[in-house]
Amino acid sequence: MYGSKDDQKQAFLQNQKPKKVKKSPWIDYVFWTDDQTTRHIMGRSFTGWRMCKFIPNVYHILVKFWTFHFVLYVIMLTIMTGLLIIIYQLIISNDVPYLTGMNSPLALSPGLGMRPRIDFRTALIAYEASDPQTYMPYVQNIRTFVYLYEEVNIKPQDGFATCEQNVKSPDNMDLVCKFYPVEMGLCVKENNYGYDRSQPCVVLKINKVYGWLPDIVNSSLSPNPLVRCRGQNPQDLENFGVVHYYPNVTVDGVVYGYFSNLYFPYLVQVAYRSPLVAVQFMSPKRHVLLMVRCELLNIRHPGEPLDFEILVD
Repeated sequence: MYGSKDDQKQAFLQNQKPKKVKKSPWIDYVFWTDDQTTRHIMGRSFTGWRMCKFIPNVYHILVKFWTFHFVLYVIMLTIMTGLLIIIYQLIISNDVPYLTGMNSPLALSPGLGMRPRIDFRTALIAYEASDPQTYMPYVQNIRTFVYLYEEVNIKPQDGFATCEQNVKSPDNMDLVCKFYPVEMGLCVKENNYGYDRSQPCVVLKINKVYGWLPDIVNSSLSPNPLVRCRGQNPQDLENFGVVHYYPNVTVDGVVYGYFSNLYFPYLVQVAYRSPLVAVQFMSPKRHVLLMVRCELLNIRHPGEPLDFEILVD
């Protein structure tokens, strides 16, 4: 009725469920285990995956990819560095600006610069003659600027031209003239440039433009560029008082400051210093803002006039 023992044993084994192998839930998530009994991963055992050639191939592909791009970037960097060296060494000169003449930022219109200028955001000179703390910053600013000339003047004369009575000897553009601050008359450091006496000095210079030569309008009037200061408005002039220029020249009864043409052209010569003109206001009206405008004269294309203000309290 129940059959033989072998049949009963076989029926018993068929009714038994296979035991599940315990495993952590994260294993299914990380390894995508799809077989609970054999622990196969994506249809392949761990040993099978280890023997697979797919992983080594990916590794070699990545190595070749990054090696190629590394070499490529090194080559590109080397080419760029070489081009920069060629540009800086062969095209751009340390002695000659890349843009000269009419192509330079100032073209052939140099214009004027000035000292003191303790704050380049404003051209106002305001101080109290009785308070050194207010005027000494202006004095020190001029002293620092003039010192650049003094340190050149103490050098031996061998590397400079001799410039006297409007004659340069030797007439060599590579040799420059020395400019001596004594030519600025009363506007010297021993007098604090007049600031402690309510007679302030302003030092003017022509901005340096490579290769620029003064194009004189009327050489019979003067062979040099002239400069003269006036009020920005017609009513300002009456507040100026007497104005002195150092060095100066009188033309048709009018006094001008002048920049000697012996100092031009500027060719980045060693120890080159621009000529200066000191403008001294001998009796400015106190507690009144002086609106000053200084202009280059007797040359073509003089550039924009220089505007600044003075207030002496």
